[in-house]
Amino acid sequence: MKINGLTVCVDYAEFLAVGLFRWMDGLESLTIVTAPHDEETMGLARVDPRIRVVVTDLFYRDRAAFNKGRAMEAAREEMPWTDWILFFDADVVPPDDWGRQIAAMHPYPQALHGAYRFEGDRNHLDDHGQPPCAYDVPGVGYFQLFHSTDPRVQTAPGEPLIDTQWRHAGNYDNRFMDRWRAEGIRVRSVPFRLAHIGERENWFGRGQREAFLEMQAERRRRGGRWDHETLGGPE
Repeated sequence: MKINGLTVCVDYAEFLAVGLFRWMDGLESLTIVTAPHDEETMGLARVDPRIRVVVTDLFYRDRAAFNKGRAMEAAREEMPWTDWILFFDADVVPPDDWGRQIAAMHPYPQALHGAYRFEGDRNHLDDHGQPPCAYDVPGVGYFQLFHSTDPRVQTAPGEPLIDTQWRHAGNYDNRFMDRWRAEGIRVRSVPFRLAHIGERENWFGRGQREAFLEMQAERRRRGGRWDHETLGGPE
């Protein structure tokens, strides 16, 4: 079973480095997309010849705060798009044998596979029953495994697979998950949990939690609407 990975890492190299060797044990290739200023992340390509780094300023174009989906879509077009594909966050760490566990579960090529997380740290990466991450939903962007031949990920020429219009790092992953949910296809959970070792609520980039809280308040003010969070959306 071959899995090609894609992750976003901007100012998160210290976290990605913790789990990188575990990820590479189960991956055929890994594409890391980062921003031009993040030389530390670029340096991770030296760890393994199967790692490539895509550098882009698409995170910030058109006055976006951190357009993760747009950068991912650009990197996706440069990665090996064959066999199984895994999108994962830079601050989660799998168990040592995660690739073998996935192969043993015989994942279904026409479903999206997700995972649960637990709160870990750099010294506690293995699952010993630690508290789960609150509000986790398997299938969202921190772990999305699917097959490249699935009809739900086929797009017309010029049509993006990943949403590119959000000003921040959120929403694109739920919209991606809806490709299956809209057809009533349930997300299947993998048989292990991931250690979460980073910060939460970083939709606007690392250290920008206040902007996230302001976004939540604005959503409440607008009755839960999101449309103003798109590039060129209503003010």
